[in-house]
Amino acid sequence: LADRSALYVQANGARVREIATSGANGNYGYASTDMTLMAPHLFNGYTIVDMAFADEPDKLVWAVRSDGVLLCMTYLPDQQVYAWHQHVTDGFFESVCTVSENNLASTYVVVRRTINGRTVRLIERIHARLFTTAADAYFVDCGLSYVGAPATTISGLWHLEGKTVSALADGAVVTGKTVTNGSITLPTAASKVHVGLPFVSDMTTLPLAMDAGTVPAGGRGTPKDVSKVFLRVTQSSLVQAGPTFDKLTTYPARAITDPYGSAPALRTGELSL
Repeated sequence: LADRSALYVQANGARVREIATSGANGNYGYASTDMTLMAPHLFNGYTIVDMAFADEPDKLVWAVRSDGVLLCMTYLPDQQVYAWHQHVTDGFFESVCTVSENNLASTYVVVRRTINGRTVRLIERIHARLFTTAADAYFVDCGLSYVGAPATTISGLWHLEGKTVSALADGAVVTGKTVTNGSITLPTAASKVHVGLPFVSDMTTLPLAMDAGTVPAGGRGTPKDVSKVFLRVTQSSLVQAGPTFDKLTTYPARAITDPYGSAPALRTGELSL
């Protein structure tokens, strides 16, 4: 996969390992490392049934778990970055592969879904996270895009019949729309619309560590009085943060500098919550 390493699933299917060259002064050998060691909760009790690597624009290892969850690892061995996360969808991931397209490594998945009472299998492409305007952001599952004259009725959504979907209409978020007769109706006409199954991106930070010689164990187990939280974001909107997922504070999606009648602008920088 990388310059001096490769990834494989060990014989019992429960762990992803790296094999890489090691040594110096011409005395090279091979070492095998467990890449799941820092996130064992994502692997305990499951097996890996398929795996693929996307090298551009990000170094990502995709792995399909036996329960239909899609795992992904940011893999930068030269920088010692090995970070796992998981993707859960309204369905069951069965297979994954990558294909070189337009100087990018496009990731395709086979997903088993229940649509309008029928079990179907869909081949879906994970959209690249490269965009310059909010209207081009594509963050839905099993979605399609409309580009054309401003319209309120978006059709051609038979593959999502009966599903509650979300849309990004000219950069504005529209939620809670049910696909009926293959279409949805937007509250306001839009010329660039992405429609699909919604998902929520959740992140939990590591325990707060304090660099103080008098504080044991980096501050763990020590009461702390946190009065303000700062969150660094890139091209983000609808940001929420808090001590638990049921106690979140919403950062205002719209700033006073956003033009009236436009979609909220994307935020890049440090937010104060």
